Amino acid sequence: MSAKKLPTEITFKKLVEHMNEGVWMGDKDEKTVYANPKFCKMTGYTLEEMIGRQSYDFWDKESAERVKNVNTVKRKKGVSSSYEGNLVAKDGRKTPVLLSGTPLPDGGTIGIMTDLSDLKKKEEKELILNKAIQYATDAIITFNSKGCIESWNKGAKIIFGYKKEEIVGGNLTKIFSQKEMKKILSDSAVRYNLELGAKHKNKEPVKISATLTPVFMGENKPVLFYLIIARDITNQAKLEEELALKYNKIKEAYNKFGVIRREMDYIFDLLTLQESQSDEKQVADFIVTSIIMLTKIDACVLRIYNKKKNTLDLVSSFGLASDWSGKSSIKYPNSLAEKAFKLESSLKIVDITKEPKYQSKYLAKKSNLASLLLIPLKSNGLLIGSLSLYCSPDKKLEIFENEFIEKYAKLIELVLANRKASKL
Repeated sequence: MSAKKLPTEITFKKLVEHMNEGVWMGDKDEKTVYANPKFCKMTGYTLEEMIGRQSYDFWDKESAERVKNVNTVKRKKGVSSSYEGNLVAKDGRKTPVLLSGTPLPDGGTIGIMTDLSDLKKKEEKELILNKAIQYATDAIITFNSKGCIESWNKGAKIIFGYKKEEIVGGNLTKIFSQKEMKKILSDSAVRYNLELGAKHKNKEPVKISATLTPVFMGENKPVLFYLIIARDITNQAKLEEELALKYNKIKEAYNKFGVIRREMDYIFDLLTLQESQSDEKQVADFIVTSIIMLTKIDACVLRIYNKKKNTLDLVSSFGLASDWSGKSSIKYPNSLAEKAFKLESSLKIVDITKEPKYQSKYLAKKSNLASLLLIPLKSNGLLIGSLSLYCSPDKKLEIFENEFIEKYAKLIELVLANRKASKL
């Protein structure tokens, strides 16, 4: 048994040691048993210096209290959590991080720390920018492609007379005629010094000179929203200054970039593993581990279809207690996997305890597993196996709205099908 586990352990250790996030593992008393190189770099301690020390020693006072509270309220109950805190390095330097903690079957904990230093700096710049926008004397307005107003600053209130609560959610036709609206929405290019006739709340005409900027989700994508910066030129012959805007990328854009980078890393690693001489168990364990890391769900199960027995046999799992050992092989007929395979679609079940076909309701309740995303794995119309992603009630949106997982499953299908074909 140990000979079979060794390649998997080596792969997992390699994965963890090369992660961009810090990884810390502790026993049931929160004493350090392992930390990856990234975590050592964050704290300035060597692994030898950390072994045996409690996790609370690496946090500032406020964060340590939060960690203790989470361990008392959630971790000991087997519940994962995610929150921000400040690591304190050996030299006293503080590093803001996002901590994602997950309980281990032996009572210990694994924590994944994402360095938020750069993001916090960007947030500070965003805050300054937002304040500048809100208190600018020019009108700064954002609206969607249908003209629905999404934001409205004080400058807009001064020029057009409407308070934010009176106009946000309404349409630009409240201040612009249909003719001017056509002019505004007629082009998807940035336009400067665009002169428009508008109407004040008091019905008086207003003439503005505006910079109109369409903001896209990505290259060759439709316009996400428009930004207009306008100066009142009612009493001017023409605009004396040209307005310009350099709009910083919003926080979600930075987060999305980080997610995409991690997704590409796992795709590359899975393909590399496939090309190596790795055995089936090693590949299966990597698949399950990568899904756990990408989604932060509570449990994941990979099963392979046994055509002779007409069963789905478990080859790798994470997050399931020993109580689940009796479910190492389940009958395929009349199962949820059969239903998903026939529908040729993943099953998204918000509450598995209310699903008639689900046969492990007691174990699910005991493990606080409420929602299930079941993905059938197939090749050339034939069933290969299934992926089951479980999560607690507060995490259901993380798997149901994660478009990458089902795309990643397509790659998993190809890898498993290729390995199966190579054995023939």
